[in-house]
Amino acid sequence: SYELHKEMGILRTTITGQLLEEDMSFARFFSGRILWDESMASNAYRWVVDNPGGLICCLVGADHVKFTGGITGRFQRMAKEQLDCTSVILNPTLIDTRPSGSVSMLSNVAALASGPNDLTLQLRYLKEGVAVGSVESRLPESTGGVLALADYLVLSNNA
Repeated sequence: SYELHKEMGILRTTITGQLLEEDMSFARFFSGRILWDESMASNAYRWVVDNPGGLICCLVGADHVKFTGGITGRFQRMAKEQLDCTSVILNPTLIDTRPSGSVSMLSNVAALASGPNDLTLQLRYLKEGVAVGSVESRLPESTGGVLALADYLVLSNNA
């Protein structure tokens, strides 16, 4: 993400619009992202607590929900297994679902071939017996699989 932001030439502007003389360091960029994710997770958690039975749906960039360090992991930490939090990645690519540095964008044919109008879905699910939000659920070996890519997502409440 840092390299992409650097290539786009936007590391000289802070989120508040302050112009910098040189690109911000990786440490400043990373610190800002951590704070931003914590803020979004805190606000989502506060809204859910203040609106019992409510449903919140947040549309954020993929870097804010990948793996467990983003908004969903932070929300789950605050909810202490009392609330559910699910992330869905739209238009995922191989690089969105693998640990950083393990996949090259240049070798990621699917990412290069998909266009901006392609809408897909990817949903990770856990192995049977693994509790959502548990420490174990964050381990790669707890993944039961990934829902096949689809064009639509249908949710049903059997209650």
